[in-house]
Amino acid sequence: RDALAAPTFELYKLLVEEVREARKARRELANVFTTINVAGVGLLGSLAGPSEARAILQDVAVGIVQPASPAPLLFIIIALLLTCLVWRTSNAYYTRLLGAKYAILYSVETELGIDPIQREWRALGDRSLFKFFSFERLMPLLFAIGYVVFVAYQVSWADAVKLFEQAVRPAMSLIRP
Repeated sequence: RDALAAPTFELYKLLVEEVREARKARRELANVFTTINVAGVGLLGSLAGPSEARAILQDVAVGIVQPASPAPLLFIIIALLLTCLVWRTSNAYYTRLLGAKYAILYSVETELGIDPIQREWRALGDRSLFKFFSFERLMPLLFAIGYVVFVAYQVSWADAVKLFEQAVRPAMSLIRP
C-alpha cells in the first residue's frame, strides 16, 4: 500500500496544481473579456455623446461621413454582444473542465483517505445562490443587457430595420439570382 501511496499523493499534488492553473486561466480570461467590454462601453459612449472624441472617432477610426448614422453603434454593439457570448461559452467550458478535475481529485482523495477539499466544500453549505449569482456567470449577461438597452435608446427601430435590410440584401442577391 505504501508503494502506491507515494505516486498517488504526487498525483494528488499534480491535480491540485492543475485545478489552480485552470482557475487562474479562467480569472485571466475574465479579466480580458472585462477589459474588452469596458473599452467597448467607452467607445460607445464616445460615439453616442456630443463630444470632440465622437467627431474624431467617426472621421478617423470608424470612417463615418455622417455623424448621425447608427451603423457604427450597431456594428460595435453586435461585436460586443458576440464577445459576451464567447465569454459566457468560455465560462461554461471552464466550469465543466473544473468539474471534471474536481471529480478526479475527489476520487484520489478517497484513495488516499484524506479529503481536505471535499471538507472545505461541505463546510460552505448551500451553494445554490453562489452558482446563480457568481461573477463569472453574471458579468457577460449584465454587459449584454446594457448593450441591448443602449441600442434601444440610441437607435430607432426604423433605422435598425433599414440597416438590417441593407446588410442582408447582398447575401440575398447571392441566394436568389
